[in-house]
Amino acid sequence: MKIAILNECFFKQGHIDRLKKLGEIVSYKDTDNEEKTIHRLQNIDIAIADQFIAKFNKNVLENVKKLKLLALNTTSFAYVDLKTANARGIKVSNLPGFSKQSVAEFAIGLMFAVNRKIAFGDRFMREAPFELDPGNKDHQKFIGFDIKGKTLGVIGLGNIGTVVAQLGLSLGMNVVAFNRSSKKIRGVKMLNLNEVLKVSDVISIHLALNSDTKNLISNEEFELMKPNSILINTAQPEIVNTEALYNAIKSNKISGVGIDIGTMIKTDHPLFKLENVVITPHAGSFTEESFFVNLPRMIIENVESFVKGKPINVVN
Repeated sequence: MKIAILNECFFKQGHIDRLKKLGEIVSYKDTDNEEKTIHRLQNIDIAIADQFIAKFNKNVLENVKKLKLLALNTTSFAYVDLKTANARGIKVSNLPGFSKQSVAEFAIGLMFAVNRKIAFGDRFMREAPFELDPGNKDHQKFIGFDIKGKTLGVIGLGNIGTVVAQLGLSLGMNVVAFNRSSKKIRGVKMLNLNEVLKVSDVISIHLALNSDTKNLISNEEFELMKPNSILINTAQPEIVNTEALYNAIKSNKISGVGIDIGTMIKTDHPLFKLENVVITPHAGSFTEESFFVNLPRMIIENVESFVKGKPINVVN
């Protein structure tokens, strides 16, 4: 059994020792294009990799002849060609819930940052420090609203969305949610998607990206939202149509947005020029617990279970 680690997975020596009991290990840090991925996976049975960096499209998966398991170091598997993986008999495993607490807390943090204009105020203070004057009409652009008693709409009640809903309840918010299948969470009222969009003061998206969810939130959906509402997206950016989002904020159909997207929107996009927009570098999951404890442990468990013939967390 040959195992290739293609990208950084924050393994400690104990993790490597467990992998060595399963087979021969080769390790890389910089597998970031198709050519490298194909070359490094020749004669490899198990690949451990980052789907956002290494490439796993049709061309790659058709040219790695021996690969049996692709063990991702992420929850998302949206950038893996599962159709080709199925055709080639390649199992794909992910890390469900490895960062559910960290991403949920980050979504709540973005809610506060957008609502209370924290990042917006910081930019002004760095340019020219001032004392806010509530009677100054120019300063009223910094006003927010009390979170307690407002309605939080959670779109997607998976591992992360469930924690977001619970955090919202703990803040004294009314929590409503849309989920593809019915779920029962104490204190959370289930609604259809349009109803969630209509009644929510804060909308937080927690869905996997697929053909059904791509551009799920677009012009028609923004028309349903309250003009003072806030949109938070710590899921994949393609779930929200970027142009529709820009137009919604520009025309005051919603009051602000917080998105954790990294470089998936180019820096020259006009969205960056709008005032109440908080954009973060895909940092929602980045805590010590998620990356240095949960992530490596779950990868090892996925690989060990596969080798034993009892695979877990397989998505295809």
